[in-house]
Amino acid sequence: MSQKHVPVDGRMIREKALSLYEHFGTMTETPERKAFMASKGWLASFVNRYNLKNLRVTGEAASADQESASTFPHEFRRLVGRKGYLPEQVYNCDETTLFWKKMPSQTHIHKDARQAMGFKAFKDRLTLVLCGNAAGHMIKPGVIYRACTPRPLKNTSKESFPVFWQHSRKAWMTAILFMEWLQQCFIPEVKSYLRAKGLPFKALLLIDNAPGHPQAACAADENVEVVFLPPNSTPLLQPLDQDVMKCVKATYTRLTFQRIRDALDANPPLQRRAIMEELQYSGRDYPNRGSRPGHKAQLCERVLEAIMAECGERLQGLPFG
Repeated sequence: MSQKHVPVDGRMIREKALSLYEHFGTMTETPERKAFMASKGWLASFVNRYNLKNLRVTGEAASADQESASTFPHEFRRLVGRKGYLPEQVYNCDETTLFWKKMPSQTHIHKDARQAMGFKAFKDRLTLVLCGNAAGHMIKPGVIYRACTPRPLKNTSKESFPVFWQHSRKAWMTAILFMEWLQQCFIPEVKSYLRAKGLPFKALLLIDNAPGHPQAACAADENVEVVFLPPNSTPLLQPLDQDVMKCVKATYTRLTFQRIRDALDANPPLQRRAIMEELQYSGRDYPNRGSRPGHKAQLCERVLEAIMAECGERLQGLPFG
């Protein structure tokens, strides 16, 4: 955001850099002037060098983020240290919208073809619930859809689903659904995980101040402490919002199209069961399925930097192990 409150994106920075290069180039007479392209690689180095952040502009929230976000990390670190929470006991949860039938907006065709065959764009969406801890453990992903039981799954027990299935009329998270998720998914999964690790059942859950996250969550279980992020601080402080959910959705899309490509010859219908399996794989395993070396560690360190930088141990990742 510039001093004149105009949003500045990467393209604008690159264009301004080219303009400055041309301007100062005319002021100097250098015989061997090097070409400058202001490439995406240059932009990435520029952003990293000057510690720039890419925030979502959301009305008045952007102006309120900095002040509220500056004090919370210190308070959170003190809380973690005072209560003696281990990385395995510190969890973060967030929701994101997934257009699970989304298709590419472009396609390759033969150069002699005039246009591509059209298709109807599917806008069917669901809410994906992700939750993981600072040690790299991710619990079963949650899915909120409009249908209580989709027809292709009507004879299948929900307990066997690779995701925790919930439904609402608009496929959004509500206070009732969140309490249900907390009691029936989060607590049992965390309890089982900590038991396997030989640790006592004690957990801290960090969530944002969304309308679907009720204050009643604080009293759901005496061994689960729920901490709310300050209002309007999600772009800066929400760990899962620091490109993690974007990577999960990108991995889901890649795995889905990989399955479609493999099925082109056999021509079977792609069932919703398969879609849910892709959600499970992209949530639990996406850093281990074709990601470039070192990418997982870099992403997780960036995610945790704002909140967990001084918790006593070097934490290896949130939310994926």
